[in-house]
Amino acid sequence: MVGKRVAIVLVNYNGFSDTAACLNSLMQLTSDVQLSLILVDNASKDASKLEGLKDECQNLHIIYNQQNVGFGRANNIGIQWAQQHLKFDYICLLNNDTIVEPDFLDYLVEPFVKDPQIGVTTGKIYYEYDRNIIWYGGADINLKRGWPKIADYNGVATANGANRPRYVSFVSGCLMMFSKESISTLKGFDEQFFMYCEDLELCLRTSGSGMKMYYEPRSIIYHKVQGSSSANEVGMKASNPRLAFIYSNMKSNQYLALKKNTTGINMLTFAFLFHAELLLLTFKLVLKGRMDILPIYFKILGTTFKG
Repeated sequence: MVGKRVAIVLVNYNGFSDTAACLNSLMQLTSDVQLSLILVDNASKDASKLEGLKDECQNLHIIYNQQNVGFGRANNIGIQWAQQHLKFDYICLLNNDTIVEPDFLDYLVEPFVKDPQIGVTTGKIYYEYDRNIIWYGGADINLKRGWPKIADYNGVATANGANRPRYVSFVSGCLMMFSKESISTLKGFDEQFFMYCEDLELCLRTSGSGMKMYYEPRSIIYHKVQGSSSANEVGMKASNPRLAFIYSNMKSNQYLALKKNTTGINMLTFAFLFHAELLLLTFKLVLKGRMDILPIYFKILGTTFKG
């Protein structure tokens, strides 16, 4: 990969230690690339520590947002800065709570060379707490459910699953590589999405544009996946103190992503199943004492029936 110029965008929000560890792993790359790093901070409480990272990362540029503008918009700010100030061949969006293998970039670039119709590439993502267990092993979106099915999720990689290179229809926002041309066309994430499902929407839009997405399992990173949180603070669990925020944003954005990119019988089928599953989820959460979910449910319901 001699002479390739790669820009990597990371977003930080109160995650200095994770960001520092991620940047340290990026400094160990064996790839023969001209690397530029853009760190976008979303008004973190610990933002004052970030300047010190430049001592180890000479090619690091930091953008300080005055408020938390959300995951998608922060990534877009980094993309736009790169487009205005850097010469690059590829741009990679990478979660700040990840650790990368030294050669992960090489394998992300290879598919672009083989197939000019590819717009996005991604790699295999293991959990950092257990590097034998898959968090993302390639995925395809089930349009009826409006959700991706991830190969070997929460299991070990298999030959026909996470170890198989292939075209996919869903790429996680944790690791997305774009060519200069594809990011110019796609223009990054839809900024109507503050957090959650912005990658789902972008993948639907990528497929709709005629571009392909490719999963290369030899590109490997490790994801902490809210590693500092307890088991009760992750996902749609009644015990999660962040449940109201996750429920509201994830379910609203899931519906919006499909509404923006799906029509006809596919949208009708999805809408029916979405409302049935949303009602069942809400019923289960209320039975477990989460009465605060009810007004959010009716708010989401009202939004989905508009227009």
